[in-house]
Amino acid sequence: MKYKDIRKSSYKNEKKVLAAPPHNFNMNNWLGSPYTCLKLRFCIELSSIFVYLLQFTKIKPNQITYIYAFSGLVGGVCLATNNSSFIILGIIIFFSKIVFDGTDGLLARVKYKPTRFGAILDEWAGLVGEYGFIFGLGLYLYNFSGNILYLYLMISILILKSIDFKNYIYNRILFKKKQLNKSVKNKDKENKFFSFIKKFIRDGFNYQGKTVDLILLIMLIELIQKKLILSQIFLYIYFFRGLLIFFGHLFSYRK
Repeated sequence: MKYKDIRKSSYKNEKKVLAAPPHNFNMNNWLGSPYTCLKLRFCIELSSIFVYLLQFTKIKPNQITYIYAFSGLVGGVCLATNNSSFIILGIIIFFSKIVFDGTDGLLARVKYKPTRFGAILDEWAGLVGEYGFIFGLGLYLYNFSGNILYLYLMISILILKSIDFKNYIYNRILFKKKQLNKSVKNKDKENKFFSFIKKFIRDGFNYQGKTVDLILLIMLIELIQKKLILSQIFLYIYFFRGLLIFFGHLFSYRK
């Protein structure tokens, strides 16, 4: 497949996926979300180049997904070191690893066929990256300040996510259809205010996109200034977010 066709297909697919629920996002809305539009194009352009080259190899999409997951672990370890050069490497890895996320799906559409297992594996790889980022951020803050509280917060966040992860897998694989039907029935009954709060907690300060990139930028500035500025605030936010999500899920599954 020609490079220009791969690139065109990638833009067309991303535009279609992002325009549909739950994203409802116009990737050409430069005025409303200039950074997101720019980051999307960064991902699409690089992933298109990678797929053009990979289509001539025996590398499969799931292998790229494993690299995507592994990059999250490597990035976390780099952030956790008390070495500026490795921390900068970790920042670059976390900023750029989204390209692997775009490459595996695009390669599957170009050369193979997208599978259910591939989609689940992709989500798992994203979770691995989240674990790696929290691990790296917690140890980065501890190494910078010597405050053991950051280690306790980091461990608490990871435990909360691990416990919730079991519920996620249970519902995602075994009872996904049942849960979807239930959510459709309860959609009209849900208070709009609480729906907004849930969306804000889930998407407002997550482990993806603009939030992580903002933290990475702050970390880079802190390395230059040689003092903590704002990155520690996000660890507290992630901790309270984790508590709210964990107990919210317990409440949701109480029946």
